[in-house]
Amino acid sequence: MNLASMNRIALGLAAAAAGLALSAAAPARANGRFPAAGQILVDPADPEHIVVRATYGVLTTDDGGERWSWICEAAIGYSGFEDPMLVVTADGSILAGLFDGLSATHDRGCDWHIAEGALPQRNIVDLSIGRADPASVLLLSSSVMASDAIVTQVWESKDDGRTWAQAGVDFPSTFLGVTLDSAPSDPKRIYVSGRRNGPTFQGIVRRSDDRGATWEELDVPGSDDRNLPYLGAVDPNDPDVVYVRRDGDGADALLVSRDGGATWREVFQAASLVGLALSPDGTEIAAGSDLDGLWVAPTDTLEFTQVGQLGVRCLTWTPRGLFACADEPVDGFSAGVSTDGGRTFSPLMTLDRLCGAPAACGGDGSTGRTCPQLWPATASFVGAAASCEAGAGPGGTAGAGGSAASAGGGEAGAGAAEPSAGGGCSCGASGGGRAGALLSCLAAAGGALLRARRHGRRRAQAPGAR
Repeated sequence: MNLASMNRIALGLAAAAAGLALSAAAPARANGRFPAAGQILVDPADPEHIVVRATYGVLTTDDGGERWSWICEAAIGYSGFEDPMLVVTADGSILAGLFDGLSATHDRGCDWHIAEGALPQRNIVDLSIGRADPASVLLLSSSVMASDAIVTQVWESKDDGRTWAQAGVDFPSTFLGVTLDSAPSDPKRIYVSGRRNGPTFQGIVRRSDDRGATWEELDVPGSDDRNLPYLGAVDPNDPDVVYVRRDGDGADALLVSRDGGATWREVFQAASLVGLALSPDGTEIAAGSDLDGLWVAPTDTLEFTQVGQLGVRCLTWTPRGLFACADEPVDGFSAGVSTDGGRTFSPLMTLDRLCGAPAACGGDGSTGRTCPQLWPATASFVGAAASCEAGAGPGGTAGAGGSAASAGGGEAGAGAAEPSAGGGCSCGASGGGRAGALLSCLAAAGGALLRARRHGRRRAQAPGAR
């Protein structure tokens, strides 16, 4: 079966499963997905500006999490089961990689535009900002053409995503790319992960030492089209130390290379690793999922210890703390922040803090024209406040209560605690917390085949270090 046929089958499967999920939901939930967060980003220049990608749009705050605004998917340019990869650049611009191009806003989310030139109609699978220069952005596109040839390219912007130029030449037409990252200590070092076409569909990492002009191809052991390698992090001080998450059918694994990808060592395995984050100084690494809880290890030993049962859906680590997406009905928040290495979390984003479309956008721009009329229905199905009065606490009377949640998620309650300080995916359906995962996973299967970085929830052996 060729790749084009697989894509068409995937779309059919997604549509059928979506119908099943919607028919089973009580009540029906918009696109059939349980409201959940899947990515957290902190503005590199303004830590009070935080962006969360959710299953029902993009959420933003300019005050460190006291009040959140909602940007609808339609304003950005996507819909359905798509979960675009986002980045926030040096000037606060938000970029979203879509199935059919790059969408960008340069005014904190009020107006979104699809990038022109060669990027429209390209599947943008990953984005990465430069740590030393956050105005510099790398983009990975990988599109399966009608001929089954794959067009995979790296593009670069040096002006917060306003203009783009291709970095180097196209990859071989048999290579499907899934993730990219650059080394914080050496911007010329770029890594791209993916897999070759048959017969083995070997998973590989490509490494460039000259900002994309030339590439070296390196195999990732145990990876193929059913066990894809995803770049997790590059050490902030050593460009040769790189972490890869191998997304497996039965279990996920974390691998590390200390020689730029030439050799690899498996250091951790779990049923699912949807969250992975390296501390800013590179001395600790966190991993977890809603199946396995949260695990942390020092990077010198990579001996992992479970620090809590938090239902992890994403992880981001900045100087402000360890940020996590979680299951709000179970854990007490959709997004939280920990200042003690993940042992306890303070709620950062809860549904009673969500206030609707950004008031500052007015009627101008794609967000102001599109989102306000969609908000009442969205607020109803996610369980958010219909509006937030100026000067009132988020969600009326619920804005001030609560205390820091343990990593187990059992003490947060419904009240939102004051934030204490101030980068992959959900799979749920209607019903309590994690119990209805199957329907949404089936519905997301088409997206998983179309975009390799999607991954569902799997049950396997208990996590363990190796």
